[in-house]
Amino acid sequence: MTAPAKPKKKPFNLRRERMLGRATEKRRYDLPLNKGAGSGFLMVLIALMTFLAMMAVAASFTLSAMTHRWSSGLENRVTVEIPATDMDGNLRDADAINDIAAKALSILHTHPAVIDSQRMDDAEIRKLVEPWLGTNLLNDTIPLPALITVALRPDTDAPTMGQLTISLRSAASNIRVDTHEEWLTDLLRFTGAMQLGALMISLVIGVTTVTAVAGAVRARMAVHRADVELLHIMGASDGYITKQFQRHALILALKGGLAGALAGALAMAMTGWVSGEMGAAILPDFTLSGGQIALLCLTPLLAAAIATTTARFTVLRVLSTFP
Repeated sequence: MTAPAKPKKKPFNLRRERMLGRATEKRRYDLPLNKGAGSGFLMVLIALMTFLAMMAVAASFTLSAMTHRWSSGLENRVTVEIPATDMDGNLRDADAINDIAAKALSILHTHPAVIDSQRMDDAEIRKLVEPWLGTNLLNDTIPLPALITVALRPDTDAPTMGQLTISLRSAASNIRVDTHEEWLTDLLRFTGAMQLGALMISLVIGVTTVTAVAGAVRARMAVHRADVELLHIMGASDGYITKQFQRHALILALKGGLAGALAGALAMAMTGWVSGEMGAAILPDFTLSGGQIALLCLTPLLAAAIATTTARFTVLRVLSTFP
């Protein structure tokens, strides 16, 4: 009968790592990383970065909604304006404006490029100019031009538009046909530049976060260099020491990220309430879709991922310089 085989004795380093690992299971640090003023500074910094990132992304969403609203609402549409004055600057009376508008509508109804044309009533025109003139200046004594909204076929080209304009000016020589292209192109270019600016701000925030976390980790390693070297001598691997700093950075980033996200949500709620109170017709509603809110909710997790990854690579790089 053979004696039972004795269990193999584990290497000292492995047993030591497991003993050190018990500290991780109890959620304690082998290194006193959670003590000192630097942790609070890093947490506040990540909260600020998360807040700014949320505001930049929300601004990008709002600009995108604004661009979509303006471009989709005016695509294949023109506005025909019959001024309240003639070519000599004399005011037209209401009957003259109505006669010219009736002739213009008759031309539009028979033109093959026109799908639909509707004359706006005075109430709609007053509502359009109200943000610029106010309600006090809008009364019956001020003459209003006639406006006709026209929907065109999608394949309407520039020569066809030129022919339509000539036909309309047979009713009145100073009729204006606004295709919205000139100011809409400038406006879309402006919103595109603003979106690019928001993207650049987000990238700067990400780079700043990486730099700040890397600096904080390096400072911590410098403060606890003797402890880290002792762990190394006791057999702790680079991976084990790295996890200590990673966990520390993860906890701080989650706390700071959640605080920043909460502040960002409150700021966006206040912005939405203020914009709603303003009632500006030209501005889009500051509302976010469910998918956009879900993306914003991921911001603290993204900050935590950046902080954890930065801490890992920073610690490994510093440890590679140890003897």
